Amino acid sequence: MMNIRDLQYLTVLADELSFSRAADRLNISQPTLSQTVRKLERLIGGPLVERTTRRSRLTPAGETLVEGSRQLLADLVRLEQVTRDAAAGRTAALRIGAVNPAMRLLMPRILSSVRAEVPDVRMTLHPMNSHAQLRQLIDGQLEAGILRSPTTPPGLAVDTLMNEPLYAAVTSSHPLATRGLASIADLNDEDFIMAPRDRNPAFYDELLRLVTDSQCSPRRIVEADDMWAQLAMIGAGAGVAVLPLLFVDHTRDDITFLPLDRKLGLGLPLVLVYAPNSPTAALTAVRRAARAEAEHLLEASSRQSTEP
Repeated sequence: MMNIRDLQYLTVLADELSFSRAADRLNISQPTLSQTVRKLERLIGGPLVERTTRRSRLTPAGETLVEGSRQLLADLVRLEQVTRDAAAGRTAALRIGAVNPAMRLLMPRILSSVRAEVPDVRMTLHPMNSHAQLRQLIDGQLEAGILRSPTTPPGLAVDTLMNEPLYAAVTSSHPLATRGLASIADLNDEDFIMAPRDRNPAFYDELLRLVTDSQCSPRRIVEADDMWAQLAMIGAGAGVAVLPLLFVDHTRDDITFLPLDRKLGLGLPLVLVYAPNSPTAALTAVRRAARAEAEHLLEASSRQSTEP
């Protein structure tokens, strides 16, 4: 069987068309080069090089083998570089899932930070609910996901990003909208806008627990398919909601977001879940950026809630 070193020797000989010059360039003896060519000729079953006293030239079989060898050697160089890049996380595609609120607020800044640190990284973003992310992480269809889950399945690692402060969200014409702060009890006997329970049962149940523990009884639960529908319905005055930080959008003039007591918490932190057996530079950069951006959001929300 031919080996890479023998093919490298032959391509240098094809460049030089001289055994002595090729041997000098390869830093080997001329007999060693001659033995290598004879070995290849025995494997091929015919001559590869015609030797004369003045110069050597390739036979048609030699030209065919050299042409293929050059392509093979170039492919090997590219393969080595691509593999090095993949190991360093520079070019391997990183598939990241995120719940919609994180996709809106966190992912643009995370992506920007990661690209600055690992310029050649290829990231694909996949908005989906927490349950869908966990399934795809387990199946190897995602490398990381930003989600809310009370537990982490075996085989996955988790970084806690933040315990989000909560807000009462009301239409801007609501009587509460002129107040700087609110309590959940202020929302008693209102229609509550919530995502369907099957999107994230733990999130749904924890939110209802907080509401009922705060002596608040919703008049009824009105379901909205996703975050955007939920905000649209609140803005239209169809109901109110208790929402975590990532839902808050102070640029909207149809909704007022009132900070609730910061001691309240969902008991369901926002987390980054990832496969621990993929320690690439890109994933490391994602973890670092996610923690930094979550901390930045918390600090900004704290300043806003204390401003007069």
